[in-house]
Amino acid sequence: MLKKISAAIAAIIAILTAEQQPPAEDAYKNIEIEGKNYTLSFEDNFEGDKLDDTKWEQCPEQKRQDLNNYWYNGMSYLDGEGNLVIGMSYDEKTDRFLSSGIRSRGKFEQAYGYFEIRCTVNTVPGYWTAFWLMGDSVSDETNGGRNGTEIDIMETPYLESGEVQNTLNWDGYGATHKSSGNISKADIYDGEYHTFALLWNKDEYVFYTDGSETWRTDDASALGTCEVPLFLKITSETGGWTGTPDPKDLPDFMKVDYVRVYREE
Repeated sequence: MLKKISAAIAAIIAILTAEQQPPAEDAYKNIEIEGKNYTLSFEDNFEGDKLDDTKWEQCPEQKRQDLNNYWYNGMSYLDGEGNLVIGMSYDEKTDRFLSSGIRSRGKFEQAYGYFEIRCTVNTVPGYWTAFWLMGDSVSDETNGGRNGTEIDIMETPYLESGEVQNTLNWDGYGATHKSSGNISKADIYDGEYHTFALLWNKDEYVFYTDGSETWRTDDASALGTCEVPLFLKITSETGGWTGTPDPKDLPDFMKVDYVRVYREE
């Protein structure tokens, strides 16, 4: 009897010990979303002090939006502590706001799947940070969004009202341009890390902030979801949409802990 009791106690201890074990470090490489299995297809944890040029390139230096904002490569870099840093600053000599962006164009592009970023966002009003998907075919003004859609997984122009935006843009950026979007409350402008994600399949787009769904749409007016691969972009900029940041409040920074992309098995 004592042996049976000891064996039972040992079994209970084994179960409790197993439950207390931390998850495997690579457990996130295979995840389940809405009953379907997804496998990691792209990942960057931004380790080291140099951007991985097999995954990313800096966006071309150029004037942005309708204010005096320029993308400048010096405003995006790795901090050596596991973060991509994308800043916003003001240059008195040129009277320019300087920000930046990176993209995976020609290095990683994917249609459908689950796309996630963990990052901080702007803590100064007057500019926004963004994680979005883009493709060369987005400028095509035919066939609705199926042959190319700009998918803004998150944009953060609403610091003062505490909101985040998700947006779809298709049929080019000219006279035929169309868009659809959603704004939701989000306690994210606190300098802490938050997650923003998109589930994109053949039927719908589903957007998430910190694991909570913010918008679900099949975007029927765009004739369905995008069917072509898109690349990743992480950016910051200012424009008339948000007003102008006060130069005295700058510089300000967005820090990115990781980007992960998954493909349905």
